[in-house]
Amino acid sequence: MEKYEDLRFEEALKKIEQILKQLENKDLDLEEAIYLYEEGLKLIRFCEEKLKNARTRVEVILREKEGFKLESLEKAYEILKNGSK
Repeated sequence: MEKYEDLRFEEALKKIEQILKQLENKDLDLEEAIYLYEEGLKLIRFCEEKLKNARTRVEVILREKEGFKLESLEKAYEILKNGSK
């Protein structure tokens, strides 16, 4: 199993795409298919964690200057859409 700590999100997505292409190969033996499936799941979990961390970072960035109120991404989208704060 590969370590993913230094892997970028985009690189992990590419690896997932490669795994999916390999899994589509009907000549793939069962053990290799299971191994690839497990690796794909690990990469998906890695990506989910990266997205969760990115969301938290964005929410922190969106804190209002006064009172340091934490805004959700949904609220941020609404603010951006309406052009007001």
